[in-house]
Amino acid sequence: MIPMSPHIFYSHYGLDTNPPATHLCYEVYRQAELIASGHFTNTDEEHAEEVFIGERFQEAWRNCTIVWYISWSPCDHCMEILLNTFLPRNPLVNLHIIFAKVYRHTSMNNVRELSDRGVQICVMTPQDFLRCWNHYVETEEPFVPWTDIHRNYQRVSNWLYRAIHGNN
Repeated sequence: MIPMSPHIFYSHYGLDTNPPATHLCYEVYRQAELIASGHFTNTDEEHAEEVFIGERFQEAWRNCTIVWYISWSPCDHCMEILLNTFLPRNPLVNLHIIFAKVYRHTSMNNVRELSDRGVQICVMTPQDFLRCWNHYVETEEPFVPWTDIHRNYQRVSNWLYRAIHGNN
C-alpha cells in the first residue's frame, strides 16, 4: 500500500473542508486478523464505494468483516448499490461504515435501511482519525486534531441517531 500524504488526509477528512471526492480507507478482517488494507478516492467515473465494490473487493473476502473509514457518508446512489447488489450477493460480509462528515445527498431512509440490514454505521471518533493517520499517512508528524472535532462528533452522531431511529 502506498501511504497518503498528510495534505491528502487533512484535505479530505478535514471537518471544514469540502473536497470534490470521497476518500476511503479500508480494512478487511478474517476473524480478528487484518488481512488487507488500502485507501483511494473516487475516479472520474465512479464513487469510492463503487471502486471498492468493483475493483478492490475480492471473492476471498466474502466471509469477512470490512471496515470503511470514509470522508463523507455514502450518497444515495452508493447506498442503493450496497442495498440492492453488494449485500444480497455477499450475505456473510460484515460491513462497518465509519464516516467523518454527512454528505448532502445522503438519505436518512437509506441509512436506516443499511442499519436494519446489519451494516454498522458510525461517525469517526477522534480515535478513528488517529488510527487512520497512524496506519495510512506517511509522516513522522503527530496527528493534530481539528479544534471542533468533539463538537463535530456530537453533531454528526445526533444526525446519525435521527437517521437510524427515524426521528427526521
